[in-house]
This record gives sequence, C-alpha cells and structure tokens, in this order.
Amino acid sequence: MKIDVHAHCFIPDSVAFRAMAMMTSSVKGIIEPNGDGTLKNLLDTMQRDGIDVSFMLPIATKPSHHEVILQNALALMDGSLDERSPRMIVPFASAHPLDPKLDAHLDEISSHGIKGIKFHPYYQNFSLDDPSVWPMFRKIADLGLVVQCHCGFDIGYPDRFDACGPKEVATLLKNVKGLKFIAAHLGGCAGYEPHATDELIDLGCYADTSALERDHGKPEQQRVLREWPREQLLFGTDFPWTSPVRSAAWVESIRPTEDLECVFSANAKHLLQLA
Repeated sequence: MKIDVHAHCFIPDSVAFRAMAMMTSSVKGIIEPNGDGTLKNLLDTMQRDGIDVSFMLPIATKPSHHEVILQNALALMDGSLDERSPRMIVPFASAHPLDPKLDAHLDEISSHGIKGIKFHPYYQNFSLDDPSVWPMFRKIADLGLVVQCHCGFDIGYPDRFDACGPKEVATLLKNVKGLKFIAAHLGGCAGYEPHATDELIDLGCYADTSALERDHGKPEQQRVLREWPREQLLFGTDFPWTSPVRSAAWVESIRPTEDLECVFSANAKHLLQLA
C-alpha cells in the first residue's frame, strides 16, 4: 500500500486551470507540472501510479478562504465531487493566522472529522518562530490535528529563507509541545547547510519525502532520506509537480526494503489513525 501525504488539486476545474497557469508562470519554466491540478487528474494519476490514498492539501492565502476550503473537504469526504474520493482522498483543511474567527474555525474543522491542517508560511506571510502564531498551533495540538507545513526553499520565493526552515520549525516545536508536525520536503533541507534538519528528529517531527525530481540526486536530500529514522518518514510527492511513480522509485532506491512499509503507509496510518 502507498499513502501520499503531500498532494494538491484545486476545486472546481476552472480554479485548477487558473491556479496552475499562474504558478507555472511564476516559476518561469524551472519545472513543469506532471498534472493539470484537477481532482479527476489526481485520482486518475493515483490509479495509474499505484497510490492508494493521498492527503489533499489546500492553502488559505486569505482568512476568507476558510469556508470554501472546508466545504470542498466535506464534498471530498462524501463523494459528491467524485465517487472515488471518499476511499482515495484524505482532505486537509487550512487556516490563516489572521482569521478573526480562528478559534471557532479550528473547532469547526475538528468537529467535521477532518484530520489535519496545511500551512505554507510564504503564501500566508508568517513565520513559524513568531510567538504570535504559537497560540494557534497550541490550539491545533489540543484538538489533536496534524499540521502539514511547507518547509525549506520554495522555487516561487527564491529570496526567502526566513519563515519555515529547520531552525524555525525547531523553535516552534520547542515552544508548542505535543504538536503533530509534518515538515514537508524532507524537513525543509533544501537551501540549508548539511544536517540542518537533524535537530528535528529528537523533537518528534515527521518529514515527508516530497522533493522536486531535479533534487533527487542532491547529496543532502539523499542523506536525509537515507539517514532519518524510518518511523519519522512519510512518503510524499507534491503532485502535480512531480511524478508519483518516479517519486516512489526514488524512495525505493535509497531506503532498504524492510523500511518501505513504514515509509509508504504504516507511519501515515498511525499518525492520522487511519483504518
């Protein structure tokens, strides 16, 4: 079984086409997407590439996005958008630190049985080491929700290294005990000195294996994937920006066979208490 803890799509299709065009333009041809950003394309690609379940990760770039993201998650859960989604998609919500109804909205997310919340500090203009956002994360920890957060370098923000690198993640986790935190992109190692992520291991952090295919040959990405404890690694692709089948092959080329069940499915099942 393969569970992808890092995938994206946009709802409805008209939003997907606009969003993918905008983001592809913003990275100036550095990478080309492997999908069109629609729900159907995500589900079709999962079936083709042997991905059983994907965590679908939206981002609230404005406080007003709470409601539409929540309603999309509920539609994915009940199958009204595609009958495959209840068994193949685990939808996350998102939250914005400046939402004036933040506490109530976090309670609402939890009450609907949504498992986690996605953040991207660059798109949402905050830093993980800012004490003003720690009450939000304490509330999330108290609710038992999982945080999936972009970490490290982002090709869309080539001059930003100040909000969600390993140091900022470590500061957050030292100040918000018990937070279930997935540091995307191999703990945010891209753009930082070797071994910058290793402090996160003892803080109970998970790292997902999502990395751009152009980075699969880089020494630090390979080292993190090779050396982090298997219990703290989660398979992730960042689809539609990468190929799921090639992402899985990269993990299989570096981790020993006896580790693969943990990385591909068991850790995610345990973290989100999935059947």
